[in-house]
Amino acid sequence: MTRNKIFAKLRRKNKGQYGILAFCIFLSVLLLTAFALMYFGPTVQEFLPEGGDTRKLAILLLGATAVGCAIFTLYASILFFRYKSREYGIFLALGEQKKTLGTMLFKELALLTGAAAALGLLGAIPLSWLIWKLFESFLVSTEEMEYHFGIGGLLVGLVFAIILAILLGAAGRKFVKKTNVMDILRTQHQPEMVKKIPAWTFGAGMGMILGGLLLAMGLPRIFVHVFHVGPPSVLNLFYFLAVAGIYLVLLSIVGQNRKGKNRKKYYKNLVSVSLMRFSAKSTTRNMCVVVLLLFAGIFAVYYGLLYSDSAGYIDNGTTRDFVLHYPAQEKQVTKEEIRKLAGEYSVEIQDYTEGEGANLVITYKMTDYTEDNEYVTVTREKGKTALFFSGKTYQQLTGEDPGVAPGTYKTITEAGHQDNIWDFTDGLSEVSNPDIGTETGLTFGGTLEYNSLSDMSEPFAYVLNDKDYETLTEGIGQEWMEHLVFFDAADPEASYPFTRALYEEYVSRATDLSAHMGNYDRWEELQAKANGEEYMYGDKVEMNPEDTQLLVNWRYGPQFQILNSQEWMQFVGVYVMLCLYIFIITLSTVAIMTYVRGVSVAADNREVFVSLERLGADSEYRKKVLKAQLRKIFIYPTVLGCGVGLLFSIGMNYMNDGRLTAAELRSLMIVLGISLLIFLFLWAVYQAARRKGEKILGIFREKQR
Repeated sequence: MTRNKIFAKLRRKNKGQYGILAFCIFLSVLLLTAFALMYFGPTVQEFLPEGGDTRKLAILLLGATAVGCAIFTLYASILFFRYKSREYGIFLALGEQKKTLGTMLFKELALLTGAAAALGLLGAIPLSWLIWKLFESFLVSTEEMEYHFGIGGLLVGLVFAIILAILLGAAGRKFVKKTNVMDILRTQHQPEMVKKIPAWTFGAGMGMILGGLLLAMGLPRIFVHVFHVGPPSVLNLFYFLAVAGIYLVLLSIVGQNRKGKNRKKYYKNLVSVSLMRFSAKSTTRNMCVVVLLLFAGIFAVYYGLLYSDSAGYIDNGTTRDFVLHYPAQEKQVTKEEIRKLAGEYSVEIQDYTEGEGANLVITYKMTDYTEDNEYVTVTREKGKTALFFSGKTYQQLTGEDPGVAPGTYKTITEAGHQDNIWDFTDGLSEVSNPDIGTETGLTFGGTLEYNSLSDMSEPFAYVLNDKDYETLTEGIGQEWMEHLVFFDAADPEASYPFTRALYEEYVSRATDLSAHMGNYDRWEELQAKANGEEYMYGDKVEMNPEDTQLLVNWRYGPQFQILNSQEWMQFVGVYVMLCLYIFIITLSTVAIMTYVRGVSVAADNREVFVSLERLGADSEYRKKVLKAQLRKIFIYPTVLGCGVGLLFSIGMNYMNDGRLTAAELRSLMIVLGISLLIFLFLWAVYQAARRKGEKILGIFREKQR
């Protein structure tokens, strides 16, 4: 029998091991390529702002996906090489040359990787389309959300497949170049003992985890709010303290073996604990990686939930279904035209109301960030304009009496507004007419919550007493006035076609009077021109009725809730989908790593289990020892990884604004539910590893007999 026939027979006998590695390669290439096809497709690229932080985040997620796929594929190859070690050791013992064996191995790996990667590349095209369609089914399907194929994704997948082949080849070369026959034959039996682990290790590790997270997230808030300086990046090093704590906790779990008070329990578990200590170093490293991967997956889910909840205020009672505001000089769509258009789409208009507000020059307090990395509170004298309403107009628009006393103002905020370091609701001190300079000092009279008015201007929109408003706006030019239109629909969910038609009509009538960027301020532009400077927000916005992306950065963009929510969900949905991809990748990696490690427990310790059988241990005892090993590998990293992920999510939100909102608590509960699902999923993986381990040990016993 020739050598090739022997190898072919071995391949048929161990086809399961080839299948596992091929499946991992296929899955890695499939997931990464599908991810890349969606990300580099024209649809996603049009949604992501060029050069923005969101695009950087997407690239980071893509990189994390590639690393995760590479990790669990390389880890799966460990099991493959373990099974190869015995047959290669025998060939070497029979006089076969390492060079010949290496050539055979590289041919096998090349064929395996090439076939699996090709299937992954081909399968990624329909998979990315199906995932996109599933995602699109939760939203209103629009032309902007149509899936478009991007060749760049296939190129990324191909490059990743080549890199994966190189990494597997390097791992195979390292395997073949072992120094001697005995090293290969005893690959599975190299002990990695640790020194005696002190009793305080577990407590110290838990303290380092909590301390590291608390310091890394809490100190930046202290630097900003107490010392008024930007937090130094060196504070991020405290996260490594938490990582070191994770290692100590796991090392304590794996390597500690104390008699304690319950000696009966100590001797009962002596075999199980001792077996774990023989591979303590590699087991601890493996469990650490699992913890960090689970943490990354939990955080990715939570980050996606934060994006999806970021527009949760839409359902608030202070948000109108349709809000238009535009320069008073502009001839826009009228009440009669809106009602006529609504009739064409069978939409019933309710609570229609109109009003006007004035842009007045303000002197106000704000926080600025200096070049010296300091946060300083400054007063901008006549620095910009803000939109003001009279008490009568506010009541007309909202149906609520603002109750503004003479000489005071009230600040309009969104519902549940939380004060921050940048803008102050009580920061307004003086207001003046931009045309004739009539100036009035005002005092803070409180806040009013109304979402549809809160973001009309920066830093806030304000309400004045009727008499004060009349005094300040006397003689003001129409170029400083804005017209507002509010109304609702009897059935908002069914009003999307009407909303799109109204949006297109509104945009088509927009002129240069309103074609301004979101940060545009007429007063600032006039001051810049007077000083011979270029105004940075002076560029005009291109008015295209078909482009709903105008809503993102148009000063006079309408607030049509069904349209805004749909466009926003399409916008954030891209990030939610990318975050879910990270979760899938990390969970797949954890499943592969824990399964391989679980099977290795049985494969590496077969002789020990045979010795136990010869010493009189029955099958139930041996199963109990195996289960005790696997439980540590599966349960402890899962608890620690999900727990750290939850702690980090809680801390991140609390440290952000010093509170946990209802939406954030809801997201945390969802993450808790997902953590339970992770437990169930890894429990299924544990059962699979247990059955495989028992099968390995059972086959070995049958051969011995």
